[in-house]
Amino acid sequence: MKVTALDLPGAPDIIEALQEELPEGIPIEEPCHGLKAWTNPINGFRVVRLHYSADPVKRRPEWREAEKKKYGISEWNREYEIIWESVEGKAVYGDWWSAEFHIAKQPLGWSSKYPVLRGWDFGLNGACIFAQLFPHMRLFVMREAIGVDIGFERFVEEAHRVSNEWFPGAMFIEFIDPTGRYRIGKDETTYARILTDPPLKARKIIAGANDMASRIKGVTDFLKDNVKGLPCYVVDKSCDSFIKGFNGGYHYSFDRLGRLKDKPEKNHPFSDIHDANAYLCSKVRNVKLNVIATAGSIKEPRYGKVPDRVQELVRR
Repeated sequence: MKVTALDLPGAPDIIEALQEELPEGIPIEEPCHGLKAWTNPINGFRVVRLHYSADPVKRRPEWREAEKKKYGISEWNREYEIIWESVEGKAVYGDWWSAEFHIAKQPLGWSSKYPVLRGWDFGLNGACIFAQLFPHMRLFVMREAIGVDIGFERFVEEAHRVSNEWFPGAMFIEFIDPTGRYRIGKDETTYARILTDPPLKARKIIAGANDMASRIKGVTDFLKDNVKGLPCYVVDKSCDSFIKGFNGGYHYSFDRLGRLKDKPEKNHPFSDIHDANAYLCSKVRNVKLNVIATAGSIKEPRYGKVPDRVQELVRR
C-alpha cells in the first residue's frame, strides 16, 4: 500500500518552472552546460543527455521565446525540455497553465479562518486534493494524496490522518464525483456514505458538475483569472503528480485517425488527481464559504492556531 501524500516542504526557495527528470541515488556528471552523463548501475551502460542549452546561442532568451512560439506547450516540453510527463497529445490545460505563474514560489501556508476544501475522486486508486479559497477568489491548492492499489475505505483513513497532521482543528468541506451517491455494491454503501462514516465523519458534501465541459471550465476560469497581477490559482510545489498532470500528464490523446479525443485520457495518477480538482473547481464559486473580497493589500496565508470561535463552528 502506498499513499503519495507529501509532508510540508522545508525549503523556501523557488522551484524551477521546468525541471529535467534524472535518475536518483547515482552520481550525475555535468561536463559542461547542458550536458549530463551517468552510468546505469544495473547494466553498466553509459547514458548521455544533451539539452539544447549546450549551444551558447540557444541559451539566449530571445532564441527560446522565438522558437517556443512554433510549438504547443506539451510538444515544447517533450522535445526541448526533456519533460517526460509531456506525453503525446494535447495537455488539457496547456493553453492556460503556466508553471512559472501558478506554482507558488514559497511553501503555502493555510488559514484557520477559512475551511479546508477537499476534492475527491473515487475508486481503487482514490485521490484527494486539499485547497482553500481566499479573498479575491484566490484558490490555493496546498496538498495532494493519491492512493495506489488501496481500497477506498483504507484510503479515506489515510486521508483523514494526513488531514489532521496538515490542518489541525480545521473545518472541512468535501467536493465529490456526482456518481458517488450511487451504490457501489449489493448493500446500501455509497462512496459518499463512506465519507460520512468514521473516521472522516464528513459534515458537508457537495457534488461536482456532471459534465466534463463544466468541470474543465471550472478549472480554466481560475487559471485565467488574476488580481493585481497575482494568480487566482496557486499550487504548492509539493503537489508533484498534480503539477506533472498540468505539464502534460493529464492530456487528450489522438484516435486512430489522428484526431484529438473529446475526453482526457484516463491515466493514473494524473487523471485521478485532476478529476478530484475539477469536481472542486466546478462548484466552489457557487457555495457559501464566507470568503469575500476585502479592500487593501493581498496577504499570503500563514500557519496559525485555530481560534475558539472556529472550534465552536466545528462543534455545530
